[in-house]
Amino acid sequence: MNDQLYMAPLLAFTDCTFREVYFRHFTGIDGALAPFIVVSENSRYRKKAVRNLLPILHDSIPVEPQVLSRDPYAFAALAVLLEDIGFSSVNINMGCPARAVVNKGRGSGLLPYPDIIREFLNISLPKIKIPVSVKLRTGLHSHDEIFPLIDVFNDFSLSQIIIHPRLGINKYEGPVNLDIMDDIVDRFKAPLVYNGDISRDSFDGLKTRFPSINRWMIGRELIKDPFLPGDIKSGVLSERTSVYGERKGKLRIFHDDLLKAFSQIIGNEVALVGKMKSYWNYLGSLFPDEKDELEKMKKILKLDDYRKCVDILLGNH
Repeated sequence: MNDQLYMAPLLAFTDCTFREVYFRHFTGIDGALAPFIVVSENSRYRKKAVRNLLPILHDSIPVEPQVLSRDPYAFAALAVLLEDIGFSSVNINMGCPARAVVNKGRGSGLLPYPDIIREFLNISLPKIKIPVSVKLRTGLHSHDEIFPLIDVFNDFSLSQIIIHPRLGINKYEGPVNLDIMDDIVDRFKAPLVYNGDISRDSFDGLKTRFPSINRWMIGRELIKDPFLPGDIKSGVLSERTSVYGERKGKLRIFHDDLLKAFSQIIGNEVALVGKMKSYWNYLGSLFPDEKDELEKMKKILKLDDYRKCVDILLGNH
């Protein structure tokens, strides 16, 4: 089976600017899930969040908008709006583990309540013409919570189900639970997308363990290693976790394009430098011999100083 690779929605990282720049320089990704739009019970949402998703901004790779809500009417109304402005599918977030989200019964806060999820889908789906997918965890407090949800989801026509085998209470800590995936992988009617700790070291093992899955969503490892999706597609995964030669040059071009793009929308110098440094919290893993320089970068506030640091890491222009 040909593997389909998706960019995961990472709030504050995989926004429309990052996606567009990334797609210009790297291959391997077949589609992306955008960071969620929050829609409340009174159908209020941030209009800027929708503008940043407009299909005209994503000519190269299809992007599916994601909605965070516990109100089926508000979700359906926003889904219809997204269809009207040109989107061909939409995703429901039932996986976000943030405490503020969970406490409002959204994201993974929905998972212990299969009856509420059934009612949500019963009300919303008939109002929506475009395909709807779901992204979820295998539970909030216990992996046992996934089993009654399988029966719920199998009663509806969903385009795909994206599963992250961690509990909501575990946030992003600790290993993914592959044993629970063994128990559920063939029980869903909708196609499954596996999401969680996909890396150079883990991908081949995951493919071997779950041969019925050919859809994969890559999150933090894509930021840490932008070459990963292309290497998966070309079958040249290796033990290398650093950049060298031609790859360092390619990363430099990508970085400069990203900096230019963000400089056009972030006017404050300190904020711009802070934004770029946030990516280096991940990219730094590609530079195991430059720990001192990466440590110095953390204290930098001026753009000129930041550029000098990048010259040391990635080479001069």
